[in-house]
Order: sequence, then structure tokens, then C-alpha cells
Amino acid sequence: MRRFLIAALLLALLVLPARAVDAELYGADGLRAGLDARTDALLEDADPTGTRDFSGVMRTVLRDALQSLPDAARGAARTLSVLLAIVLLCALTGNVQGGVSKQAAALAGALAVTGACTVDLQAMIALARETISQVSAFSELLLPVLSSVIAASGTPTSAGVLYAGSTLFMNVLLTLITRLLIPLVYAFCALAAAQCATGEQLLARLRELLGWVISISLKGVMYLFTAYLTVSGIVSGTADAAGLKAAKAAFSAALPVVGGIVSDATESVLAGAQTLKSSVGAFGLLALLAMGLLPFLRIALHYLALKVAAAAGGLTGNDRLPALLGHLSTAMGYMLAMTGCSVLMAMFCCCCFLKAAGG
Repeated sequence: MRRFLIAALLLALLVLPARAVDAELYGADGLRAGLDARTDALLEDADPTGTRDFSGVMRTVLRDALQSLPDAARGAARTLSVLLAIVLLCALTGNVQGGVSKQAAALAGALAVTGACTVDLQAMIALARETISQVSAFSELLLPVLSSVIAASGTPTSAGVLYAGSTLFMNVLLTLITRLLIPLVYAFCALAAAQCATGEQLLARLRELLGWVISISLKGVMYLFTAYLTVSGIVSGTADAAGLKAAKAAFSAALPVVGGIVSDATESVLAGAQTLKSSVGAFGLLALLAMGLLPFLRIALHYLALKVAAAAGGLTGNDRLPALLGHLSTAMGYMLAMTGCSVLMAMFCCCCFLKAAGG
């Protein structure tokens, strides 16, 4: 049955005009509509139907990210200086006053550090949420196009399997992050601040539990995703190769005189589809890189600022505030991981579609 379906697909492609492998047939010309204004400007020289200078466009994306880093670095440096001033002031206050006021100093320090980090943390969470939403929206346009193109290039089984798995895991990750993990990050930060102010170990255990849930959720989705791609790639790739070979053999044997000609003509259709597949895939990778690189670097700078503040605060001899800063940096690391997982999952999907038909 499989060989007859593939044969019918190839025959349908052969009776179409020469523009059958054009971008309009698969919707590739609509991919640019899914880009935000900044990404669209960066990919001005890229085209879903054929990016002639892939490395040049990539250099443009990297150059833009590097040129935008100084502003992000200044913001992270301001946060770092404020946090260090708070930690130093609380350490001096605790040393001057008696034992009772150390608790008050710890409470005031926890409130001050939390207040100083709240604006940046909310801004980075909003940036991560926006980036994840943009990547998801663009993937909803990109994956059907890639699936159609690689189905036309002779691997319909791989197209269906990859598209089903990719959309499933992308939706699961997006839903998991927006509805569960981001609220858990807020709760993680609140518990860290409360633990710093009161010293309650129950709050520490609850915070550790939330951190474990966030980590295991992200790791679990990515492990399942990579396992699915590995298994489905082996199975569907073998089935497509066998089915395509059988269909071409059926053409040669079933059609008198012209069977061999028709079989050879299918190679031209498949080659054209593979060329478009590579162009769409390259454009998709560039778009995903342009969407995710700068937000990832901005979140990473704030993550490093909190790490440095925690390390420097530990030199003052005050244990609670450096511990709070360490926990807040962990929360920022969770947001960094969520952003990276979303972008990397979309890029992995794109690369797997490219590989599916040997592109």
C-alpha cells in the first residue's frame, strides 16, 4: 500500500507545471510574515526561496547582537552595583549593632535585595516569555512548510512523523513554561526571600522542591524530545527509503516503454524539492537565531551579575544575603534555560527536517 501512495504522489508532482517546486506551492513565501520587525530587518538579505549569502546574513545577526550588548551590560552592571551596596551596608549594620538587630538587618537586606532584583527579574521573565512566544508562532509557520517540502522530496513518512512530534513537543514546552514553570519561578523567588528573612528551613526545603520540579520538567521534555527524534528518524527514514525505491521500481515495470523515463523524471522533481527544502531550512535557522540570540545574551548578563553579586557578598561574612542572591541567580538561570530550550528545540526540529531527506 505504501508504494502505491508514494507512486501516486510522484505522479501528481510530475503532472504539475515546472513551477511545482516553487515557494508558493508550499507556503514558503509566507514565512516572512511571521517575523517581528527587528528580525525582519536583520534578515533583509535572506529569502526563504534561496539565501545566497548564508554566512553574510549570520554575520549580520551576530553583529547586531554584539552591538546591542553594551546597553544590556550597563543595565546588569547597575544592578550589580546596587546589590553590592545593599550587601555591604547590611554587613556593616549587623557588625555595629547587637545580636537582636542582626535579624532586623537580615530582614531589611532581604527586602532591599528582593526589591532591587524585582524589576530586572520581571523584565527578564517578560523578555523570555515574549521570545518563547515569537519562536513558537514562527515555528507554527515554518514546520508545515518544511513538512510539505520534504514530503515532496520523497520522504512522506519522515515528514509526517517529524511534524507530529515537533508540533507536539513545541506545544507541550510552551504550555509547560507559560502555565507552570514561570509561576513556579515567582514562587521560588518568594520562598528564597522569605527564607533569607526568617531563616526557616521548611521554606528552604519548599524552595528546593520547586527548583527540582522546574529542572526535572525542562530536562524531561528535552530528553523525551531527543529520544523521539532519534527513534522516529531511524524508523521513518528506513521506511521512506524502502518505499521510494519500491515506487520507482513499480514505475519502471508497470509503464511500458516510458516507465524508465518516468522513473528518471522523478529524480528532477525530488531534487527541486530538496533545493527548496534547504533554502527554507536555512531561512528558518537564521530567523530562529535572530529571534533568540539577543534575548538569551541579555538574560545571561543579568544571570552573571547575580552570580558575581552572590560571590562578592560571601566575602563580607554575611551568609543570608549572599545565599539569597545565589537563589535569585538560580531563578534567572531557570529563565535562561527556558529560553534556550525553546530556541534550541525549534532549531533541532529544523535541522531534523533538513536531514530527513538528506539535505
